Amino acid sequence: MNKVEKVRYWVDRCILLVTCTLTVFLVAGAIWQVFTRFVLQNPSVFTEEVLRFSFIWVGLLGASYAFGVKEHIALTFLMSKWKHAKDKKAAELIIEVTVLVFMVIVFIVGGTQLMLASMTQTSPVLGLPMGYVYAALPLSGVLSVYYIVTNRLMARKEAARGRDAA
Repeated sequence: MNKVEKVRYWVDRCILLVTCTLTVFLVAGAIWQVFTRFVLQNPSVFTEEVLRFSFIWVGLLGASYAFGVKEHIALTFLMSKWKHAKDKKAAELIIEVTVLVFMVIVFIVGGTQLMLASMTQTSPVLGLPMGYVYAALPLSGVLSVYYIVTNRLMARKEAARGRDAA
């Protein structure tokens, strides 16, 4: 396992740990919200906001991870349309470049601007700076760009290995 693969392994594990932990938290929080609302007749005030913010983070981090392991629904759908290996490789490159440009412009640049602009705005219940919530955008963008680059590096290494074996 080379350095790129080692770093990739730990990035994957960190994302999975965070998203799985937040998903468990989402389920527990939703159960708590239902319990306090219908059993105690006194709904929890902060739960809805915490769950909403957690859901944003799970969704964006999960989408980055899904893109990294090439299981994103749009990629799977588009790649299934091409039959020839050469067409699939060209389509994959076009998709990766398009997503790379989109992630840099919208998620990283735009997300960073949104995050910084909203640091003085606080959430109504928790009083948390909204920039912390919006920080999921540039982080997701950076992770997606990272996955695009590492996927390309690993594919190139596999192709070189295949040529050497032949």
